[in-house]
Amino acid sequence: MKSMTGFGRSSNMIKGLQCTVEIKSVNSRFLDINVRSPKELNHIEHILRKLIKDTIHRGKVDVSIILERQIEDSNDFSVNSALKEQIQELLVKEGFYPSMAEVPLQAVLAISKDWIQYKEESIPEEEIDSLVVNTTKEALDQLIHMRRDEGGNIQQALLDMLSHMTTSIDYIDDHKIDILETYKVSLEGKISDLLASKDVSISEDRILQEVAIVADKTDVTEEIVRFRSHVVQLGNTLIQDEPIGRKLDFIIQEMNREINTIGSKAMDLSITDRVVQLKCELEKVREQVQNIE
Repeated sequence: MKSMTGFGRSSNMIKGLQCTVEIKSVNSRFLDINVRSPKELNHIEHILRKLIKDTIHRGKVDVSIILERQIEDSNDFSVNSALKEQIQELLVKEGFYPSMAEVPLQAVLAISKDWIQYKEESIPEEEIDSLVVNTTKEALDQLIHMRRDEGGNIQQALLDMLSHMTTSIDYIDDHKIDILETYKVSLEGKISDLLASKDVSISEDRILQEVAIVADKTDVTEEIVRFRSHVVQLGNTLIQDEPIGRKLDFIIQEMNREINTIGSKAMDLSITDRVVQLKCELEKVREQVQNIE
């Protein structure tokens, strides 16, 4: 299981050309890829997009590719003497130095470095393409590694939440019969109080009939069974090594439906409290699932 958030960076160099690739991803309902790169790489952008699509299925992915010539260490250069002398003449003319011979190189460099012309080694296009593709793969590997680590943390948190929800649904299941017995006793008491001053009686069968009607309306057995089934489905889905975010969304919707039905049938304050706990826990699950690919 992988999260949709992550970051990866890699940098490589050939023949004085350095390629730096940074890839970051955040939550998104679908896969949205944005590539920022020099125009000379436009012809391989479809290759880079395919690399990402083959690895990432959901999330907003931003790719930044920078190509830089590293010429500071190069000894292969020439001097534009004419430009150098023009800068020296300017410094003398403006009164900074009495003569051109006394103008230091540092002063000339401070005005401009264009008079030093480095000779760039020609690099075949296919070598540049290979450099960019390989660097992108390395950055993508780092991104996936981070997404997988974060996914593992989310997985553990979700499994803990499922355990809490199982405890609550067990409580509801264990006390659903007690609720009916409590209702029966309460109904008998109310009827006895009502008929105490009148010479009227009501049969036990009539009371049991009323209790049976209430029992049918408030029975949550089916909802509990379906909720338990969804918990098992959710747990099994969490351990799958494939994109599961959308499937989890559907399961959570079904779990929420069962919880709402149980809540609408609840006649006991303790059951209502457990329903509220289930809703809170399920909302936490829903928030975490938004981060899953």
